[in-house]
Amino acid sequence: MSSNLVYTTIDLIQVVPNLKTAQSFLLDRFFPNLVTSDSEEVAIDVDIGMRRMAPFVSPLVEGKLVEQRRFQTNTFKPAYIKDKRAPDLLKPVRRMIGERIGGDLKGIEREMANLEAEMTDQIDILTRRLEWMAASALRLGQVTIEGEGFETVIVDFGRAPDLTVGLTLGRKWTASNIAAGTASPSRDIDAWATRVLKRSGATVSELVFTPSSWAGFILDPALKGAIVWPAQAPFGNAINPGSEIKHGAVYKGKWGQFDLWLYNDWFVDENNVERPMLYDGDLIMSGPNLQGTRAFGQIMDPAFNYQSLPFAPKTWVQEDPAQRLLMMQSSPIIIPSRVNACLSANVCDPAVE
Repeated sequence: MSSNLVYTTIDLIQVVPNLKTAQSFLLDRFFPNLVTSDSEEVAIDVDIGMRRMAPFVSPLVEGKLVEQRRFQTNTFKPAYIKDKRAPDLLKPVRRMIGERIGGDLKGIEREMANLEAEMTDQIDILTRRLEWMAASALRLGQVTIEGEGFETVIVDFGRAPDLTVGLTLGRKWTASNIAAGTASPSRDIDAWATRVLKRSGATVSELVFTPSSWAGFILDPALKGAIVWPAQAPFGNAINPGSEIKHGAVYKGKWGQFDLWLYNDWFVDENNVERPMLYDGDLIMSGPNLQGTRAFGQIMDPAFNYQSLPFAPKTWVQEDPAQRLLMMQSSPIIIPSRVNACLSANVCDPAVE
């Protein structure tokens, strides 16, 4: 493109926005509670429930002492995030995205707009990191924290081992296995919901599918006419008749007590490889009884008086050479407070892309 373009009558008529922004379905659906702690660690009290029964005793003898209900305090040390940026010094003197060809903004106006864009992006990628932590906690019952300056730490929430399921080859949700009767998505889900109920006392109300697990699920003949789509048939049985794929999660209807969701999202890992947020072929089963929590520890910075804040942005100017710096700090951990109120299962292999 010729450099004399800025002197022509060409108008800028469109800005193409970024559509690969963060979404927060898992966070909002399963981790709605917010906890802050003015220390390096956060603590969650858990009421330990046991299915005890009152003792039989003769009315003529002394009453039997019964142990009081107990609770335990689970303590977790959050991760720490420092997103530091040095915006290009030439941005304020050059036309910014969306500005008229030739420019009509002052340098300070461009700087403020660029600063806002950078901070918005910092919050966006921090939200994606929180969604990734939520996905890991739901899928594995643990979160691996690794980064520069500290050893890799696996935060294990102590989920019962039988709540992380991997189906064997003959039981995977494939057309051939379902036709042969060796696999049954509906029977599996009933059994797993019962397992969660036994382990935690919690009722499962949400099923989150990935594309391949959803494709396997709807092959089950037991589901025919049993999935209700309220928007289409509030008094009858019908599945949403059309395909619908969206960023985050799409509501696919209700089956028995379960709300059905199809989830799609991705992230770029430390090796610059794009990966799915939930492994394709997995199924997540949970609900509000998980009582998931977004916890934030202390900000290790005197500029914030060592408070606990979900987002702690700061900016300053380096004098010589002149450079504005921008940093976003946070100390997050995503906690499934009632960890056994969730089950994850790998039910089929991913479809070939």
